[in-house]
Amino acid sequence: MTFVLRMPETRGPKSRRKSLAVKAFDLGVMALVAFAVGLMVMYTVQYELKVEPKAPAREGAQLIKARSMARVRWASVKPRLIARLAQPHSLELGQVWARRDGRVCGLVNGWGSFGGLTGMTRFYAQGDEPVFKQDGGGQAFEEEWWACKRDRYVVIREGSDEPGFCATKLGQQRCYTVVYGR
Repeated sequence: MTFVLRMPETRGPKSRRKSLAVKAFDLGVMALVAFAVGLMVMYTVQYELKVEPKAPAREGAQLIKARSMARVRWASVKPRLIARLAQPHSLELGQVWARRDGRVCGLVNGWGSFGGLTGMTRFYAQGDEPVFKQDGGGQAFEEEWWACKRDRYVVIREGSDEPGFCATKLGQQRCYTVVYGR
């Protein structure tokens, strides 16, 4: 028993047209893939430039000017922060800094609505008004906060830059530091 498998002609004008159509299709697919890879590279580079930390103010006249600008901004934001939180005691602040554009950002330990401490909470100033995540900003707050973390142009007050209870004075007494690998 012999089986014969019939194959189409590989020569002639019809096969050449199919060959050109297949080549054109392959070329189109390769062009689309190259375009997609180019877009991915472009968006990755733009993202990396966007999230790269910016250099703080250097020494000399630039630092003096930045510090004076930051003190003026903080002098207008701090009373509003105190009024906004309406706490029975002085504020416990974490690190507070100013960005290049003058926006003040930082962390503050506030009291919750039931009188308990909430731990270090992130804020930034919109004009002179402090804005917290609880204000309903959601994604907009997160984007502004990451812009704050990227641009610590001049530090107004040294302190913890970690949110939560363990960054507070009371938390430092009660929390443990765990080091892995030792």
